[in-house]
Amino acid sequence: MLWIINGLVYGFFTALYTLVNQKHKFNGYVLGIWRGYGISLIFLPFLFFLPLQTSAYAWALLIFQGWLIGIYDSHLFFASARFGAGATSRMMALTALVTTLLWWIITPELFFRLLDNGNVFITIILVLFGFTFSYWYMIKTPLNKEIAEYMTPAIFALAGMSIATKEIAMLGQNVWSNIAYYLVVATFVSGSYNTIMFIRRERPGFKTFFKTVFNRGIASVGMYIVSFSAALIAAKTMALRLAPNPGYVIALVLTAPVFVYILNSYNRVPDNVSVKAGFSMLFFLVLLMILINGNWGVVD
Repeated sequence: MLWIINGLVYGFFTALYTLVNQKHKFNGYVLGIWRGYGISLIFLPFLFFLPLQTSAYAWALLIFQGWLIGIYDSHLFFASARFGAGATSRMMALTALVTTLLWWIITPELFFRLLDNGNVFITIILVLFGFTFSYWYMIKTPLNKEIAEYMTPAIFALAGMSIATKEIAMLGQNVWSNIAYYLVVATFVSGSYNTIMFIRRERPGFKTFFKTVFNRGIASVGMYIVSFSAALIAAKTMALRLAPNPGYVIALVLTAPVFVYILNSYNRVPDNVSVKAGFSMLFFLVLLMILINGNWGVVD
């Protein structure tokens, strides 16, 4: 049950994360620079109190993860500013299915064990599709080909991130070490990716670069992102460590629009969502939790 709690915490902070640039419309690469380097610098001192990571496989995973984070962050920030948080969130609904399918492809032995129990396997597929379609219709923001094409890399990046995070979280028994290296190394790589992309796309001079990155408005939003991103990453890592399939955690992350709706209702901000479809999504989510945590032999 702990992975469910951490997954819901992950979903809550993702709601805050998605809404950030809908209002401010800052350059997505610059926000990615703040998020990447900011988290890395804050948590760097913790590595001096933890065992040195000597596994080449672990370092390769962390670097790969950082690259995926960079792609995901920049696309999410740019899409929120350009298309709005609603349309951006709606496209990300497909990630739960993509992540689940990718995980089954790379863990065929576990998949075939699940497939042997046909009743459970079919039920999982039906619940995941029901959840995804409910999510799709809950967010009534219209979609078009432009946002679908733009968000496709982010969908696959988040799916890859989730699988890589699960691998990182399972390296050894020290969960604190796994989280710390994620918070320092992977985020540093993501910050470097966004720095390179910003320089390549915008071609700023030396002074312009620092003037843009440390603009007062951007800096305040950047610190806000850093403040809750560490909790988001910690919750995500623990949820993925404990969950049998990373796709199930992504399903929990997709509760983010529900949190957005609650926060907007409290603040009396109009929100273009279908409440009926939202309750339908939560119904399928509860079924998924019951199915995975029951005694039906779900191992993947």
